Amino acid sequence: MQQQKKSTTALGLLFGVLAVIFCAFYAFMGTKAAWSALAGGGASGVGQVYFLLKMRGSKRVLAPKAALRYFYRSEVLKIALTLSLLALLLSLFSLNLWVVFMTFVVMQCVSSFALLCFS
Repeated sequence: MQQQKKSTTALGLLFGVLAVIFCAFYAFMGTKAAWSALAGGGASGVGQVYFLLKMRGSKRVLAPKAALRYFYRSEVLKIALTLSLLALLLSLFSLNLWVVFMTFVVMQCVSSFALLCFS
């Protein structure tokens, strides 16, 4: 139960940072940059949420080799989901590629270290 609370708090931090980044880009660089930031950070966030739900969803006990296979399969699916979402957003909308890339990297860094902040 405690671990689930930490995960929820980390996700709140992740989407809070995304909201701050969106507002900052909107205030200083305009609408296109803000939506580009939301697209890059949102794609990263959706991938992280999918992976977290996939890892928390398995309640069965697996052998170590099967557990590792499950982890790597979930990671590959997360990467495929994130890249396809980015490709879809970039093809549908006129976005600033540099802002999309910057916010994607920032959100990856925040999500990588968010759980460490609450342990």
